[in-house]
Amino acid sequence: MNKLLSKFYDIRAKLHDRGLDDPRMLGFLLLAVIGLSVVWNGANVVQQNYELLKKIAILEDQNSILELENSNMRIQNEYYSTPEYAELKARKVNGKAAPGESVYIVTNDVALASLKTPENSTKTTSEAQNKPKYQENFEAWMKFFFGN
Repeated sequence: MNKLLSKFYDIRAKLHDRGLDDPRMLGFLLLAVIGLSVVWNGANVVQQNYELLKKIAILEDQNSILELENSNMRIQNEYYSTPEYAELKARKVNGKAAPGESVYIVTNDVALASLKTPENSTKTTSEAQNKPKYQENFEAWMKFFFGN
């Protein structure tokens, strides 16, 4: 116990030598500690509010997207209940026609035979593979602006 008391007196003597045992200095240190804790807690509250505001903004955006999707679905459902849609669906599914119209059924063989394909498709792809990318890009722009 004497050893502990002697250390306490030594510390008190060192503080006295440096002028730090003044009650005003202790009050100032206490005030500084309280001020720092207030600033630290305030910064934490600001950070939490910022994070919550970000979450709120994200949720509001998601909510507006869902409202737009609901609106689109409502409009689509209204379209499905119109007579125009019923007529188009009947024509497509059942092969029906309006009075005075003729229905033609085109088989896959006829449709595929009438497709126009490039004659030398293998030649053009092998040439395109040998060209640098910038040259392909330039040629594509020239075809776009000036045609073939």
